[in-house]
Amino acid sequence: MTGQGGDARRGAFRDRAEEDQAWLELVGRTGEAASHSTVYRLRLAGPAPRKLAALPKDHRPPDLERGREIIAGHWRFGSTRIETPIDRAPWGPPFPSLHFADRIHRFHWLRDVAAHGDAGEALARSLTASWVEMFGKWDGFAWRLSPTADRQVNLLSAGPWLLDGLDGPARESLLDLLARQARHLLASGGEEQEPRGRFRVAVATVMSGAVIADMPKALDAGLTMLEQECGQQILADGGHVSRSPEALAEALLDIQAVEDLLLRLGVNAPAFLTRLQPRMAAMLDFLGTPDGGLLADNGGGDGLTPGAPGARPASLRMAALAPHGAVSAKFTFARLTGYQRVQAEELTLFLDTGAGPQRLYGGQSHAGALSITVNDGPDRILGPCGAHADLEPALKDASRRTAAHSVLSLNREDSAIFSFEPLTGLRAPEGPASISAHRLEENEQYLLEGQHGGWRVRHGLIYRRRLYIAKNGARIIGEDSLSRPMSETAPASATEIPYAIRFHLHPDVQVAEGPDDRTVFLGLTKRQRVWRFRSEALLSVENSRYWGGGGSRATRQLVIRGKADSTADGSAPPNRVRWALSRIEPGV
Repeated sequence: MTGQGGDARRGAFRDRAEEDQAWLELVGRTGEAASHSTVYRLRLAGPAPRKLAALPKDHRPPDLERGREIIAGHWRFGSTRIETPIDRAPWGPPFPSLHFADRIHRFHWLRDVAAHGDAGEALARSLTASWVEMFGKWDGFAWRLSPTADRQVNLLSAGPWLLDGLDGPARESLLDLLARQARHLLASGGEEQEPRGRFRVAVATVMSGAVIADMPKALDAGLTMLEQECGQQILADGGHVSRSPEALAEALLDIQAVEDLLLRLGVNAPAFLTRLQPRMAAMLDFLGTPDGGLLADNGGGDGLTPGAPGARPASLRMAALAPHGAVSAKFTFARLTGYQRVQAEELTLFLDTGAGPQRLYGGQSHAGALSITVNDGPDRILGPCGAHADLEPALKDASRRTAAHSVLSLNREDSAIFSFEPLTGLRAPEGPASISAHRLEENEQYLLEGQHGGWRVRHGLIYRRRLYIAKNGARIIGEDSLSRPMSETAPASATEIPYAIRFHLHPDVQVAEGPDDRTVFLGLTKRQRVWRFRSEALLSVENSRYWGGGGSRATRQLVIRGKADSTADGSAPPNRVRWALSRIEPGV
């Protein structure tokens, strides 16, 4: 087995131990290896089921490209890649990083490999049997609660092809593993503190109790835990407490799978499962983009995975909405989830109007208050950098910063303060203070206006953003300003404070120089449209990264820099900057 991509990254670390420690610090307590006693591990032994009562259904779309790569012996998670001989498992030698090991032990890749017909299913069975032989009794890192829950759900949801294709000892070992994992989750699942991990522990425990005949306690305990987590994590408006669109889609798919499994087994599904879904589906539709994907924000990606060659990418959102038919969100402002949405003909604009959630639930949330995302039909123009699930924690941490969003940042500081949460071991954004937003509809345009006091204590300034969106979807005029409130009594931190207003472009957008240093042209690839970005201040085009898809893609960002007067009222430059994004009609 050979590794690629890890050497350059590890240049920043003195050794593997230092790299592992950095990973543990960024993922929190959920990354700590399970340290149960020998007696505890012995208690996980017991009779293995001879068969399962039913199998849950998983409607998540497979990543066909990743499946093809694995079949060819190429395994990639984040920036680390290893190569194995075809049909050989990637375990045996040590994994190149804890992050790589974490992702592989969760078995999300199983559906990707199995999606490639009989040959893919055969390889997926072989890899599963090999993993069970090596890790099936116990492994402190692989048997952490969150990866165990993911692995249990993925194995149970694989379908008849997995179990029916295994014979003799291999089949018995897999059934024994499923029973052991179920007992582990039932005995210790309550110890998981990371909210999304707790949700998956509940889902896995319900599924295990439903399909393994001699585990009725698991079903009852799992449903109790799942109802509790739904009550804490699903907001009254249907959003996820973390404010992540991707987390909402994942939760909805899990709830649907649990309800469907129980109904097929003739078990009365609890009312909360049915009650939650309509408002979750409506919010998911609200947070969707015209290309079928998701707003790539607050710890999540765009929800798109490559399909067959030449086909439209598969969509996590569309998979979650499929059972609900033609869902159409009737609202334009998600007060609790914290987003404003404007639909102006084919133009879709989101404004982030939410502060960080309660600290316990903000371990993956972002400091992106008042950032914008803009789409022209299926073309993504600008937005945040995003955070795909396979992204390394160090890059995920970078994606959470204000500078990774299309918004102003002051003095290179985040608009929210990241604070440590001891229960999860993660940092969560608190604030910004006094965030508010409102919208008006007047004549031929919409007006969105928001402000927050994220830098008021530190610098005595209020940030305000105004957006004027033409109803025909051909123009956005923006105004960003920093002002010192008349009531402010604290002394200014400095006479001049540097700021940067960033607009991160999607990597598919082509950038061309304009006639001056305040103008650039943006080419959209899907429909061959051209937009012009113009600023009243100097504009630079700089490098950026997009992490919302399956990897790390190079892209560009438009940046307006200046120095704010800490005593000014924000009505004129340099504390006020106006800019415009306009569609260039053919022939103009």
